[in-house]
Parts: sequence; structure tokens; C-alpha cells
Amino acid sequence: MNIALITIGNELLAGFTVNTNAAWIGNHVIQTGGNIVWHQTIGDSKEEIHVSLNQIPKDINAVIITGGLGPTHDDVTAHALYKYANDIPVFDEKYWQYLQDKLAKRNLKLPEINRNQSMKPVKGTIIPNPIGSARGLHFQVDGKDLFVLPGVPREMKAMMESTVLPWIADQSAGGLTVRTIRTTGIMESGLAEKIGDIVDALADEIKIAFLPQFTGVDIRVSSTDKDAVDQKVYEINVQAGKYIYGYDNDQLEEKVGQLLNANNLSISTAESCTGGLVGHRLTNVSGSSDYYLGGIVSYSNSVKENNLGVAIETLNKHGAVSYETAIEMAENVRSKLDSDLGLAITGIAGPRGGTDEKPVGLTYIALADGKDTMVKEFRFLTERILNKNASCQAALNMVRLYLLNE
Repeated sequence: MNIALITIGNELLAGFTVNTNAAWIGNHVIQTGGNIVWHQTIGDSKEEIHVSLNQIPKDINAVIITGGLGPTHDDVTAHALYKYANDIPVFDEKYWQYLQDKLAKRNLKLPEINRNQSMKPVKGTIIPNPIGSARGLHFQVDGKDLFVLPGVPREMKAMMESTVLPWIADQSAGGLTVRTIRTTGIMESGLAEKIGDIVDALADEIKIAFLPQFTGVDIRVSSTDKDAVDQKVYEINVQAGKYIYGYDNDQLEEKVGQLLNANNLSISTAESCTGGLVGHRLTNVSGSSDYYLGGIVSYSNSVKENNLGVAIETLNKHGAVSYETAIEMAENVRSKLDSDLGLAITGIAGPRGGTDEKPVGLTYIALADGKDTMVKEFRFLTERILNKNASCQAALNMVRLYLLNE
């Protein structure tokens, strides 16, 4: 199924807002059996919307449009689509009352400007919004299905998942099958080398793509032959299993949590350069209180010494970013929080603070289990945010490999 995507917003064109909607929609559409083959980003203008709609290629089956469904003067998408679909908006008294009642429960009054969001089409249909006030629209024009959704990412995603993606899956039965294999701890070139014989022997109808990120490499396998995709996923797993932590939308912190639960183990964290990022990711998972006891963000040496118990002699002799300090951080947080495992990270995130001996990106990650403490040294890059994310990913992966006895 060929699908066009139109993302609307002056803020997108100006670069004030990153267009994450386009990436999310493209990824989820292809996994559902569709394919985004045409995409435009345009401003908040009725004229631009009409020009874009009239430029859509003839072989398009459906159009997804996001943005411009709010109550303010620049939210013109609904007006433009009603005109394009030759439909008439009528006031939905029940929905208007629903919005008023919803706000009243929070002791708030709904402004009159929100009446714009209480209109509904005569010929088209409404797409319910389970999170916000801006409902979506579904029109059929010249044999194409048009889905109009809010630009707010969490609202758009909820409506895509409840309405649009199931529709695409139903219409695309027997279409493209896509699986994403998620890896970490190995570079793209190393991964390509490991599965090179699989890639070299690919049939024409099967596609494999490497999608590198700083925290790992995704491998996307796609074909109209589902059995062939399943076979290639199996072969890749055999060749690169140690580096594979999940599939499709799996997250590393989820897998670590599952392994901790399966082994009936708890963990605590001591973080310096990552500033609590590991704890943040672990607690993003529902039910993480079953295994994550807590953490200490020991950014300064005084906190490392006074709160975490790192010996001042260790800090003076070896420095905060050292093999020895990482060991004491991991062992002490494990002891203080009475967890089965203690995970510690200390590094130089940058861009300042590096020396010839200890450059920016140098990071030590330690994991203590009460019997042994393992430490690994990493050399990341010079960009602060990338180093924090890479350190966090490497630390979670160290826990994963430990729990798998790898």
C-alpha cells in the first residue's frame, strides 16, 4: 500500500521543532504493511495545504496528515480539508459539553476558542482522540483515504495505534513484512562482517538495511515473503546473537528488567557523568520497582566521598575517572542500598575536562555482585550528550550480558 505523508507546521519548517512525527509514522507504517512513498512538510496555510494535496501522486492509496488541528488562529488544517473533501463542518454539541465537563473536573473553564475543535463532518468520520481535545478526521476523496491527525506526538501516536495502523494492516493483508533486529555493543562494520555471508546470499525479493545510531545498530529485514523474513531473522540471530538485545520496538532497559526479574535480582546505580540517566531509563519501564532499588548521582568528588563512601585516597591517587573509583562506586552503592547488583559509571562527558592522559569520552563502567566486580574501559567521542547516551547504553548492555552469562 502506497501512502503519502503531509506534516504541517511553520515550526517544523523553521527548525524550531524537530519533525519526529515523520520518522515515527514512517517506521510504524512500514512495519504494518504500508510504505511511505511521498512526503512533504508545509506551513500553516490553507493555500499550501491545497497545493500539497493536489500534488499527491496518482498511485497513492492513502494520505496521513498531521498538525494544525488546535484551537488557535494558525490551526487551519481542518478548514482546508473540509473544503478539499467537499464536506461541511457541523457543531457537535455533545462533544462540546464533554470537553467542558472534562475541564470542570479540574476546576478549569474551557475557552470559547475551543469550539473549533467541536466540529464534525457530515460525510467524513471522526477519529477519536483518547488523550487530547483535537479529534482527527477521515475522508475519502477520489479513491484515496485521508487521515487527519493532531501534530502533538503523543496524541498522534495514540490515534495512529488505535485507528490508522489497524486500518493499514487490514488493507495491506499479504503485503510487506518488516522485522527490525536491535543490536548494541558492536559497530556497523563489525556487524556487516559477522553477517556478510547472509547479505551476500540474499534473494532479490529480500532487503536488509543497516540503520546505525550512536547507541547501536538496527538491522531491518523486509520482503513480501513472510517466511523468508523469518528465516533471515533466524540466520542473523545465529550469527550475531550476543549483540542482539531485541526486535522491532524493544528497548534495552525493558530487556534488562525482564532478565533481572527472571533471575530474581535487584540492582542499584551510582552515576557520575550520566547524571542519573541509567536510573531514568530503568524507571521508564512499568514495574521497575520490582528490581530497581534506587541510585546515587555522585557527580562531585565530595558526594563520591561523603555519600557514596569512595575513599579520598582513591580519588586523590587515581582521580574520579578511573578504574579504581568505578570499582568502589559499584561496590559501595550495592552495599548501601542492599541490592544484589551495583552498577557504576564515571567518565569525562566533555567537551571540557579532558587531558592527554584522560581524554574526553574516557569512561569506566563497573558492575559488582558481591563476589566479583567487573570493570570495562570505553573511549567514546567528544560530544557531551552522545557520550552520556552511549555510556548509559553500554552500562545497561553490561548488565544484560552479565545476566546472560556472556
